[in-house]
Amino acid sequence: MSSGCVGASPYPFAMIVALAASTAFMTPVSSPVNTLVVGPGNFRFADFLRMGVPFSLIAMIASVILVPILLPLYG
Repeated sequence: MSSGCVGASPYPFAMIVALAASTAFMTPVSSPVNTLVVGPGNFRFADFLRMGVPFSLIAMIASVILVPILLPLYG
């Protein structure tokens, strides 16, 4: 399935957008789950940054490497 004049598949682009939207780990208000654990876990904003930034980078690198392999742009 192709789209537009470029002829590229829309699936890799849609997957990258979906993965980017679901990898919100850097702040306590970025997802409902993060907000729910702030109080009971006695977490601070800096805790989310310290753990969320590296995890978001790992998710980004894995996405950039795996999405073109699993969902090729052409073909």
